[in-house]
Amino acid sequence: MTKNPMRRGGAVAAVATVLSLALAPASFAAGGPVPERPVTTTSQDSQPLPTSPAAYELGEELAGLSGRQLEVSFLAAIIPHHRNALAMAKLEREHGADPRVRDRAGNIISGQQHQLDRFTRWLRDWYGLTPQQARDQAPAEVREEMAEMDKEMRQRVDELRRTPAGKHFDTAFVRRMIPHHSAGIALSLEAQSRAVHDRLREAASTGITAQQAEIEDFRDWLARRG
Repeated sequence: MTKNPMRRGGAVAAVATVLSLALAPASFAAGGPVPERPVTTTSQDSQPLPTSPAAYELGEELAGLSGRQLEVSFLAAIIPHHRNALAMAKLEREHGADPRVRDRAGNIISGQQHQLDRFTRWLRDWYGLTPQQARDQAPAEVREEMAEMDKEMRQRVDELRRTPAGKHFDTAFVRRMIPHHSAGIALSLEAQSRAVHDRLREAASTGITAQQAEIEDFRDWLARRG
C-alpha cells in the first residue's frame, strides 16, 4: 500500500493537539485535596512513556481504507487495544495505592469493557466475523502494524505486572496508560470520520473524548507527583 504523507500528517497533528491540551492542569484536584507532602519522584517518573510509533503507522494505514475494509480493520485493531487497557486497569485496581488513580482505573474498566462488548458484537452482526477472523481479513500492511503494536502493548503489561505494589505501581500505571490512550485516539480518528455505520462513528468519537479526558487527568496527576 502506498503511504499517504498528507493523511499521516493529519493523524499525527490531531493526536499532538490532544496531547498539548492534556498538558493543562485538569481535574484531579477536584477529586480530592492535593497532598501537602507529595511523594518525591524523578523527572523521568513525571513523564509518560512514548506513544507506540506503530499506532501512528496503523492510523496511516487505516486512512487508506474505506467502507467494510476500514470498519473490519479498525475493529480488529481496537479490540486487542481495549483488552490490554483492561488488563492494565485491573492490575491497578489490585496493586495500586492512590484511591484517585484506582477510581480512574475502575472507570476505564467499565467504559472500555462496554466498548469492547459492542465492537465484538458489531463485528459478528454486521460482518459475521470473530475478532481473529477480522484480523485475518485485514490488509497485510495493517496486520503488520497491528502485530508490532500488540507486541509493544504486551510488553508494557508485562512490565506493569513486575512492578511492586503501592505508590510506585500507581506511577508506572499512569505512565503507561497515557500513551496507551494516545494510541487509541490515533486508531479511532478515521473511524470517527469515515466509518459506514453511524453507531461506529459515534462510538469512536465517544472513545476519543473519554481517552482525552483521562489523559488530561493522568498528566495532571503526574505533574502534581513530580
